[in-house]
Amino acid sequence: MQTDNSTPQHLQNGYQLAYEKACAGLAANNPEAMATNSGAEFDSNKSLFTIKYLKDVYTVSYPEGEVNFAGRQDFVPVAAKVVLLHYLLTAGGQPLSGQLVSFKEIPGGMIYLQPFNGRVLGFFKAVFGKKANLLTQAGEKLGGQIARFGDAAVTLNVLPQLPITYVIWEGDEEFPANATALFDFTAQYYLPTEDLVVAAAAGASLLSKTAKTLS
Repeated sequence: MQTDNSTPQHLQNGYQLAYEKACAGLAANNPEAMATNSGAEFDSNKSLFTIKYLKDVYTVSYPEGEVNFAGRQDFVPVAAKVVLLHYLLTAGGQPLSGQLVSFKEIPGGMIYLQPFNGRVLGFFKAVFGKKANLLTQAGEKLGGQIARFGDAAVTLNVLPQLPITYVIWEGDEEFPANATALFDFTAQYYLPTEDLVVAAAAGASLLSKTAKTLS
């Protein structure tokens, strides 16, 4: 198994087990229903899902659950594979509510609040805490929508039915920078709470990497 060297081995092992379990779950579900509920496309002739996750398009074979980039041969990290399969399995098809909630308001969010704050918000504040305008620029470059929260905010469609709004308040000599990530109320019906941490962290990382190309 090829591994992502940026992820500790114990997490790699956990992701691999989760991926294998998700593959079994995928095979037991109706592909057309999963496509309808998730907003993914399903080609019944090729038995292949096509789904966009942040800036990349992926294919997922049915019933095997093999995940690849669409159109290129690069290695797909197992964490991304888990998120994509769990999204297909969990998506309930509910329309977006327009009601935004914080992570701790999502069922089970308090359990994962510490890793969420560390993996999503900590790094995000370090990058944008004194350069809120960079968040707007990075978001626009990624095709995100500018939102009116904090000193700067942008909404990314992380998955077809999973928008996440990233918000930054700049720090100064008196107050430290602050940040949050807001989810549509329906996020709980599209990914397990633990996977929302992974997906939100991926979005924050992409914004940060994009900002570094602008500064």
